[in-house]
Amino acid sequence: MQLRYASLPKHLRLTVAFTVAVGIVVLSGLIVSLMADGIPGDFSNKDFANYWTAGRLVLSGQVLDLFGPHPGYFAHLTEVFGPDYPWHNWSYPPHYLLFVWPLGFFGYKAAMVVFLAASGLLFAWGLRVFCGRDDPLVWIAAAPAVVYNVWTAQNGFLTAGLALGALGLRERRPILAGVLLGLLTVKPQLGILFPFLLVAERRWSMIASAAATTVALVLLSAFAFGVDAWKGYVAEVLPYQTLVMRELTGAFLAMLPSTYGSFRFWGLPADPALMLHMLVAVPAFVVSVAAFFLAPDARWRAAVLLVGTFLVTPYALTYDLGLLAAALPLLYRSVEADPVRGEAALWLVATAMLLPLLMMAMGLVWLPLSPLVLIAVFALTLRHGGVVEAAVVRFPALARALRLRPSSRAAASG
Repeated sequence: MQLRYASLPKHLRLTVAFTVAVGIVVLSGLIVSLMADGIPGDFSNKDFANYWTAGRLVLSGQVLDLFGPHPGYFAHLTEVFGPDYPWHNWSYPPHYLLFVWPLGFFGYKAAMVVFLAASGLLFAWGLRVFCGRDDPLVWIAAAPAVVYNVWTAQNGFLTAGLALGALGLRERRPILAGVLLGLLTVKPQLGILFPFLLVAERRWSMIASAAATTVALVLLSAFAFGVDAWKGYVAEVLPYQTLVMRELTGAFLAMLPSTYGSFRFWGLPADPALMLHMLVAVPAFVVSVAAFFLAPDARWRAAVLLVGTFLVTPYALTYDLGLLAAALPLLYRSVEADPVRGEAALWLVATAMLLPLLMMAMGLVWLPLSPLVLIAVFALTLRHGGVVEAAVVRFPALARALRLRPSSRAAASG
């Protein structure tokens, strides 16, 4: 299936044009930094510096410095990048080192290229497995997340590839899907809804595979890096990361698409912001779990998970939005095929595609509106995924109380 730019609807043309423009800037900056002497400051000021440093510490036998008091770890960063290096911290469990320790064999620049290439290929594979066909819209939807992840050199490609691979393979290769889900435990906040989806779909072999993989990763990392690494993770890293989530300010908060992130960005203290987040997260969680049992189609159940995750967890970041992008082509095609669709819905989906590139810009003008976009996309997903239709049929009394009516498309959307 091929699409010409001129034949695209105007909202998709805008999405493509904006992504290409930002992509050219990002790629140009990457090339200039790679060709420069030394390691430019803007090139080293990335979370990738944590991954590369971790690899070097593993190879030098200093791995426990990752899981000790923060000043000890940060001293390794300033030793390499200079005394004025901005604040960074290590926040990952020991089994994440199984992914990144080989980076220590390379210089910083080469390691970044290897990491982006390898994790980018994993993301492309997961996206293809999940979406299941060669639809140009899939790559239009994913392109903003790709550009953002190339700029930040974060692990969004890695985690999205694992999650999408697990979702895409859960029917035909559940054991492998479970292994991928077990690997995703390096970032557990992104898998918060997975157990409920798997129970709803009765995928017992996948659950067993994921559990076995997780146990194996914990044991392997304890053997490779020492039990003290896990003790340090619990005693030092987790409390410090909690402090980061509660106290850090500035651009970091503009990278949180959650309700918690928005209220923290507006200056609210952590506890009230978390309480307000729960007013969104708890209903989104309950509705998501119900949708797993009600949605008639496996694709739409997965879409509910991918969108709902960003409403439930307070601690996803912009570079994680590759997960959201995977759900948007299905939603766009469904809205597009609806004879009573509105242009507003199509603009909404196109805006959601651009969220990875828009969030920082919205933060600069003090309008972190990502939660509103996500809530609207979530509601649209429930409607087009047949969840509302199924709820009306299954619970007519509740439907009357909430004044819900059957969708004109009924099960056709599923």
